[in-house]
Amino acid sequence: MSDDILVACKLPHGMYLDVGKQRIKLNGVMQSGRIEAPFFMAPSNSVGLTKVPRDFWEAWIKDHQEFEPVKKGLIFASDKKKRLLDEADEKSELKSGLERIDPSRLPKTLEQVKAGQI
Repeated sequence: MSDDILVACKLPHGMYLDVGKQRIKLNGVMQSGRIEAPFFMAPSNSVGLTKVPRDFWEAWIKDHQEFEPVKKGLIFASDKKKRLLDEADEKSELKSGLERIDPSRLPKTLEQVKAGQI
């Protein structure tokens, strides 16, 4: 059994996990390597993956079960990469609320202003 576990994070820039004096940075969607032009947006099933020591993860998750990103399913873990990617596919419609706005699909209440238009 491996001493490490993979943690997936659907937050754009990841976050820091602290246990005692130890700190680990979780990669976010922007570090997934799946950012696409022209608007630098990631596919909806993208996640940042970070290898974390199993005992660190177990200590952190024990203390953060009620943390909103954990409760919503934006941060999850597995010892199998394929299982994590399958779960990311299942959660592709799950939004953090921090996603970039696609300028080609602006809400009807907004209009795009071109440079020099004002």
